[in-house]
Amino acid sequence: MGSSSKAGKGRKCELSDYILILQRRLHEALSLGIKFCGNKMRKWQCMDAEIQAHALKTMAAFINCLSFSLLQHPLIKVVQSMGKMRDYSVRVKALTLLQRLTGSAKGCTMVTTSYCEPVIRGIIDAMGEWRSSNSKKIPTDQMALVMEACRSALLTCWAGNHHSCFWNHDIHVILLNIILGNCSTIYLTHLAPSSQELIARVNDYVTNARPYVWDILGNLVVRYEEDFLPRARGNLCYLNLLISCACSVAADLMQKCCNSSSSYTSELEPVLRAVSLMVFSSSKYIQRQARHCLSDMVGPFGDAYLKCILASLQLNATGQVSLLSESLRAVNNLMSLACYSTLPLYQKLIVNSEGIKILSGIIKMCLNSDIHVSRSSVASHLRSSSDGKTCCWSHVEDWEGEDILLFYSLQTLSQLIEFSNLSCNHHKLTSGEIVICTMCEHCESQDLINILQYISSNIFGSGPQWYSAHILSFFGFYGFPSKIGRKMERALHEDVLADLELLLSNGQSLTVHGAILAARCPYLLPPKESFQKEKTWGDGSSKEQESRKDKGRSRHEVRMSDRVDSGALKKILEYVYTGFIHVDDDLVKPLKVLAKCCGLRSLSDMLHRKLPKWGTSSPSCIFNGALEPTGHLLSDVILEARAAEGMIWSCTLCQSSSPHKHAHKIVLYSGSDYLRALFQSGMHDSHSQIIKVPVGWEALVKLVSWFYLGELPSISIDCIWSNMDAEQQFHELQAYVELSSLAEFWCLEDVGEQSLKVVVSCLKSDKRSSVEIISFAASIGQWKIVEAGVNSIAPLYPKLLDAGELEDLDEEVLDMLRSGYVCYSQGSCNWSD
Repeated sequence: MGSSSKAGKGRKCELSDYILILQRRLHEALSLGIKFCGNKMRKWQCMDAEIQAHALKTMAAFINCLSFSLLQHPLIKVVQSMGKMRDYSVRVKALTLLQRLTGSAKGCTMVTTSYCEPVIRGIIDAMGEWRSSNSKKIPTDQMALVMEACRSALLTCWAGNHHSCFWNHDIHVILLNIILGNCSTIYLTHLAPSSQELIARVNDYVTNARPYVWDILGNLVVRYEEDFLPRARGNLCYLNLLISCACSVAADLMQKCCNSSSSYTSELEPVLRAVSLMVFSSSKYIQRQARHCLSDMVGPFGDAYLKCILASLQLNATGQVSLLSESLRAVNNLMSLACYSTLPLYQKLIVNSEGIKILSGIIKMCLNSDIHVSRSSVASHLRSSSDGKTCCWSHVEDWEGEDILLFYSLQTLSQLIEFSNLSCNHHKLTSGEIVICTMCEHCESQDLINILQYISSNIFGSGPQWYSAHILSFFGFYGFPSKIGRKMERALHEDVLADLELLLSNGQSLTVHGAILAARCPYLLPPKESFQKEKTWGDGSSKEQESRKDKGRSRHEVRMSDRVDSGALKKILEYVYTGFIHVDDDLVKPLKVLAKCCGLRSLSDMLHRKLPKWGTSSPSCIFNGALEPTGHLLSDVILEARAAEGMIWSCTLCQSSSPHKHAHKIVLYSGSDYLRALFQSGMHDSHSQIIKVPVGWEALVKLVSWFYLGELPSISIDCIWSNMDAEQQFHELQAYVELSSLAEFWCLEDVGEQSLKVVVSCLKSDKRSSVEIISFAASIGQWKIVEAGVNSIAPLYPKLLDAGELEDLDEEVLDMLRSGYVCYSQGSCNWSD
């Protein structure tokens, strides 16, 4: 790995700097109350409850724009010690701040890593402290505290060890007390209550906290492991009672929604979601209990309600009723259908009632109409909560994706596809594209397969991608198609630059690339000491010496076990290189064994047709693992950036003093037509260990990322971007302009498009660096970027001219600006503001 240091540049005073000053002053003001004790622990010495409450409120307001160093402030100890002795108003404000801190996966991880036990205990105390008054219901004067605690407990939507911490602090008991009142223990000493008794009890104790209870319950049960089982019998009873409560209430509201108006739809959504999370839980115990309980509850009206929701969804699928106009009802209907689809009694009934056709129609409607219905737009209790998304902290997408209508349609389809006549395993995969078998050419499966492939290969959220891949497995397809995978397929089938030869027991041999295996399947690599050898990197001064080294490349032979099936190994390698394969039925069994031995867990789960585990990211076909230490020892080429003034460079792998990246020819060969032609040309430069890239270091880092990940790193349009001055913004965008120029020379069309997209979006959001970007882009002939920059500032042409900011632009660019301003003045162009 290389490292560098560069002298910082001076910053001009901009308006946005005052925002940074305001943030810094907040930190300074909070620091005034800090004192250091003898043991060097920092404490906030102000004990005035009103001041503490105001300080916490201010922190919550600024949390979007403050760094994570805020977590180290002593006042945060108020959050981690929200015990019973704290002032009521301080506890409420502390809980509000906690919601802001845990509004992203990163924030939740940092809080729970540092303060998991005290924070969870503080939430639990605030949720259940009202019970000490022997009140059966939550007292009015305690409701605000309980509500904020319930909202804070929604951090269970993020993965982490805090889930087990909630369980250890008896969250199940608290949830039951809120739902059934402060006497739920009576149900543990008597016979199991009937559904009517539970419903009556729930209706007697109506509380605004109930929707949050269902959300917390759903978040907890869906993340339990497959072999989860409560250790204590009392815990098991509480859990069973919670499952019964949720299923009973959901079934009761389903029936009411079917028989009457839509007045119950808002109340149905959170409990129905909790039930759907239970029936799709990874825990076999919870899944079995929830499905059995739900089947019993819906039995008396199951067929009638099923016909009702199918009829309603049919209207949505055909466009007679808009999905957007009645989005909440459509979401509830799809969640209900998803729950029904897990019950054996109703699966074939749904299929015979054209359920798959209806679901396919809704999926097409979501894709073709660009419909996006998020959960927060239909769950009324979430609209009143503080917005958890923070503008400056990395936010992990909801697993369901941006459109829950698409998600629930796919989830339901995953349960029904095996009962349909659509599944067929005679399709083929050619150059990454699915070729439908002749028997299926004119049936519904062709459209469905194409749609599923599109969803699984695009950004729709990990949940929709996983369920699409799960459904595709019934057609013999496994994995996630991608552009980088299709590019890498050539490397698998062409005997080029290979350094490993796998010898099979049947006499066959397969040539592969150590760098690809290091990135995607290191289990297939031979022992390090027998394969990886110390390299002596040249500095570019002796190309003849480098040429001899490259020509002397030898292939290391690896003899495979007699038990390795040759067909299965070929499919493993195809999956490693491309991320997407078609498997015939007779090869599935040996492939399951080999995938497990190779540590390819995602492929193994798909081959076993395991239901997608909630929250699991969809596996990407990426090769950045080759840039880790193991892969670095296999690198065979250096990409050298243009040196910059003031940059000091050192590298742990070689002696080069120029900024550079160690890379692998096979990855570059697969990603660029220019480099492919260079490596195959046989010319002097084709054997060189060093390729000089005419871009700066920042651009080179992004370029290498594109080769190994398939995507350029983007710039988030957030407070961090807005708070940069014009010089900093120009420095960030300069790399993309350089890449746009390089893309033309190296035949990297995708890099050019992505670079242009980043520059255009940034200039639209903030025009301060537009003049500098226009000037730089014009100097290297990037006229698309020049045009985008002109479009962004044409309305400001007179002001910029008077201020003398256009003096460095050449006449051609000035003519473009003048023409743009005239067009804007006449109203004949739609310029951005």
